[in-house]
Parts: sequence; C-alpha cells; structure tokens
Amino acid sequence: MASKPSVLMVTTTFLPVVGGLQFELKWILDSFDRRAADSGVDFHFAYPNEASRAFTRFRNIPVYDLRIDGRSVVRTFRLIARLVHLLRLIRPDIVHCHSLMPDGYCVLAACRLAGVRSRVLATSHGHDVVWLPDIPYGSLGNWRSRLLARVVTRRLAAHVTVSRAMAAKAASAGTAPGLIRVIHNGVPGPGEDDFETNPGTALPSQSPSISPPNDGINILSLSSAREVKNVSTLIDAMAVARDQLGDSKLYLTCSGPLAEPLKRLARRRGVADTVEFVGIVTGADKHACYRACDVFCLPSHFEAFGLVALEAMKFGTTVVATRQGGVGDFLEEGVNGLMFSPEDPAGLASALVSLYRDPELRKRLARKGRETAERFSIRSVVDQHIRLYRELAV
Repeated sequence: MASKPSVLMVTTTFLPVVGGLQFELKWILDSFDRRAADSGVDFHFAYPNEASRAFTRFRNIPVYDLRIDGRSVVRTFRLIARLVHLLRLIRPDIVHCHSLMPDGYCVLAACRLAGVRSRVLATSHGHDVVWLPDIPYGSLGNWRSRLLARVVTRRLAAHVTVSRAMAAKAASAGTAPGLIRVIHNGVPGPGEDDFETNPGTALPSQSPSISPPNDGINILSLSSAREVKNVSTLIDAMAVARDQLGDSKLYLTCSGPLAEPLKRLARRRGVADTVEFVGIVTGADKHACYRACDVFCLPSHFEAFGLVALEAMKFGTTVVATRQGGVGDFLEEGVNGLMFSPEDPAGLASALVSLYRDPELRKRLARKGRETAERFSIRSVVDQHIRLYRELAV
C-alpha cells in the first residue's frame, strides 16, 4: 500500500447548485481540509467550472477547474481531455467520482487515454442508478443508458451508495455485490463547522417570517417542485386534515414555474390560506426555518438517502417522511419520526394530526431525532471514506 494514498475527487456538479449531493460534498471536503495533517490521504479536488470557485477555497486541498459548461457531446470530449491532463499531472492512486454518467464513464476513458492505472471509485447519490417510469425519474430509462451503466460498473474498484436501497439499485445496474459499499450521508455534528453559516460562502436565500400559530403547528417541507418530490400529496394531506389541525400552516420552498401547478392545487383543495410558498431558503435562513417549525415533512416518491430530513432532525424538528428509498436507514417509525406511503395522503394527514394533538410525542421524537443526527456526523462519513481509500490503495 502507498504510505499516503493520493485521491483525486471529481464532480461535474457542485455549489452554487443547491441540492443534497452538493451540500454533502462540501461538508466532506471541508472536513478533509481540516483533517489534512492526520487523514493519511493526499487529497485533490476537481470542480466543474468557474461558478464553483468561491466554494473551493481550501487551505490544504489542491483544486483544479474542469472548465466544463452546458450539456453536449463536445462537453464530454472536453471533460475527458481535461481529466487526461489532470491524471498525468497528479497520477493519483484513486479517482473518486460522484455519478456513473458522465463522471464515471469520462474518468475511466481518461485513465485509459492517459496511461494512468488509477483505481476508480464511484459514489451513486440517486439519479444515476435509478429508473422510476411512473414519475418519471432517473437516468436508466433507455437501453443505451443501461448499457453504459454496466460498462462503468464492471470497471469500478468499488461502488459506494448512500443507503441500502441504493445498494440494491446499484446491483440492478450491474455492480457486483461484493464491490458495493454503503456509506451513509451525514450532517455536521457538534463542534463541526458548517459552510452555510460562513458569510463568505453564502448562497442566495429568502428570509421568510414564520410566527408561532395560536392553536396549531408549523409544518415545513424543503424541496423542489419536481414530480419525484411529491409535494402534491402533502397539499392533499393538508386538505384532508384541514378541520383537525387548528390554525396550522405549511411552508413550502418550491418556487418558479414548477411551483405554479402546486399553487393552483392548493387553491382547488381549499387550503391556499394555510399553505405558504416562501421560496428557496439556505444557510442561516434555513436553520431559522427548522427552529421555527414543529414538523418537517419529506413526501418524496423516492429519496436516495433523505439528507434534508436528517438535517431537520439535527435542529430538533420532528420528521414525517416517506417509506420509499433510503430514509428508513436512519428514521424508525415511532422511535425518532413517523413514516407514510407516498401515495397515501390520508396516512400523511393522520400522522400530522397525531403530532398536532400530542406535543409530548413531538418532543420525544424530536429528542431521539437529535440523537440520530449526532450518530450520522460528517466526521463519521469521512472516517469511512479514509478506510476505503486505504483499502483500495493496497
């Protein structure tokens, strides 16, 4: 084994794009940066383009601009050419990418062209090994995508997934079961810095005003308006429970053209006065929303992990979440949260009414949720990656 294995992490998506994958990568990178002296890993990071530069100001991690933009065949060739240059420059023991396509495919092609025998590790965060035809959601909707996924998975040294549900998806995509490792996502724990509180890395955000209801609960859902996020079921649940929730309010962060059908749905269902669309919230504004709300709801048809629900737990917000996907790896029904089927607005309504009527239940679930979030710390995530890097470098 190399005395200090070198790792090049590659991603074609990063901040300022807002999403669970981007936030998780930033938290991981910041942790590696702080722990550079004792991690035993020589770590490098290749980011997408100039837009991400402000979020890559590390003290101990060399960074490289992949200079990619847009979506085209030309972009793919440019990415491969840039990777060939970086591989010859760094000659890493391991290249760690964060999707099968295009990242994994381009890395494997670049290794071959560069004549560099790096071991390639891919982490799947959701889209790249999933196909849900009824939504539709995922990258594996045609035979070409499925074929390319198998080409990549059969050449990986290891395939990391962020949940057990994703491990099953990876196996279906062609990865040998013995190469699949589950490393759950995490959130900054006590004493760990969070870039979202740093003014130098602030993201655009609204600052909603959320007041305590006189007789009700504040319910929060942070998600886009994409169909896979299933916000319509949450609005339907508010309509079902309307007369049983006092003056409770639902706060949604959906915005833009995709939110318009949801606003029309709220009007049709007679809950426009109890559903407020607050726009995108990040950083300190997001943390304030967690603290101001009693319940966080994640109604998605599928979540690879459900990072935003874990983050809500960290701030002491009681979580109600979908049974589909990876959420069940950290949320246990009746222990640290409540769960429901995404096609069942009546079941979600029942869960919300139970939490409204039973403050002690909310407190108990929230307390256990905080304890859960502390176990899923970024430090633990990085420790698991370091062990895997050392194993692969043998």
